[in-house]
This record gives sequence, C-alpha cells and structure tokens, in this order.
Amino acid sequence: MLIELNYPEAKPVTLDASKTILVCVDMENDACHPKAEGYGERMRSCVEKLAALQKRVRAAGGKIIHTQSVRKRDCLEFTHFNGKVRKIEGSWEAEFVDELKPLPGEPVIVKYTHDCFYNTEMDALLKKMGARPAYTQIIVTGVATRACVLHAVGGFHIRDYYLYVPMDCTTQKKEEDVLQAFSLFTGFAYSYNTVMTRSDLITLTPVKAKAAVTA
Repeated sequence: MLIELNYPEAKPVTLDASKTILVCVDMENDACHPKAEGYGERMRSCVEKLAALQKRVRAAGGKIIHTQSVRKRDCLEFTHFNGKVRKIEGSWEAEFVDELKPLPGEPVIVKYTHDCFYNTEMDALLKKMGARPAYTQIIVTGVATRACVLHAVGGFHIRDYYLYVPMDCTTQKKEEDVLQAFSLFTGFAYSYNTVMTRSDLITLTPVKAKAAVTA
C-alpha cells in the first residue's frame, strides 16, 4: 500500500511574545555548515529562515532556548550499537553554526540523546522561565525533523504547551523524512495543541515596556 505524503496547510498565527519561547534544536556544524555532509539548499534556507525568526523573537521580547546534541566516545550508541561516531563533545561538529550561535544569556540545553528532555535540565529551565502548560507558546525549530525535532515536539506536546512548528525552519537530508514527521504532527494525537505554520505567517505581539516609576 502506497501512502501519499504532502506538506500540511501552513496556518497564520499571532503569538504574545511575553508567553512565547522559541526552541532551536541542534543547529550545529554537523548538519548546518556548508562543509557538512549532505548540506544543500533546504538546509541553507532553513538556517536563513531561522536566523530571521530568532531576530524577530528577540526584538519582540520573546525568549529563546537552544539545544545542543553531543556525544561521549564511550556512549552505547557507538560502543554497543555500532552507530557512526559523530558530534563528540567539544568537537567542531558539535559547535553551533555561526549564523545561529546563542546570544549571551540565552540558555543552552546540552543533551546526549535525541530527546531534549531525557536526563537534561529542560523541565527545570522551563519552570525557571515561568513556562506553564496550557499557557506558554512554544515554537519548535531545528534539525533533524524526524529525529531530534520529532522528540522535542513530542516532549512539549505531552506536557500540554501550545505548540507551533514553522515548517520552513526545520529540515532533514531526505524530504520524505520531513514529510513523515509532519504527517505525525498533524495526526489526531497532536492536533489539539499543535499548529503547523511558516515563519512568515507568525506574528509576534511585542512585550509591553514597563512604565517608568516616578517618585
């Protein structure tokens, strides 16, 4: 049986920047640098679109979290399951691509698996940032769509945050992998709190400046 996969309809959304957190998943040299294996037009466009979205979120007063996927040489992925050795902690591959390096003060969640919640400080960080289920608006972006991004979307989804996936700010080498992930995100289990959109369809309502206190 053949199943046809298509890009979902991208819906326009208006988000309150004071409630918004942009999550940038693993935008590292391993996949995002022009010298990376498999780098191509989709990745170049993704980096450019996400860089522009980051600037807009910062300008509106929203928050940004970066995740960084690294590995230790003795991890079971390599030593037991014979996975390809890559993204060793401290290596060039594991560094953020220049266009998307975190600004001072922007938190980085370091993870040793595809899952940004597993054995990380993500839950604690969200609590510290004042994030709340059924209140905070999470924009998930990054690579790879059917791997680390998929786990991030699932993690925020089951924690009942409002969730937005700008389809032009996530990608993977094979388009069918991207479409398979998008098909999952639009399924019945995700539909109640997950919206598929595009970066140019996201409107951010800026955080209001606090009025000066006069004596």
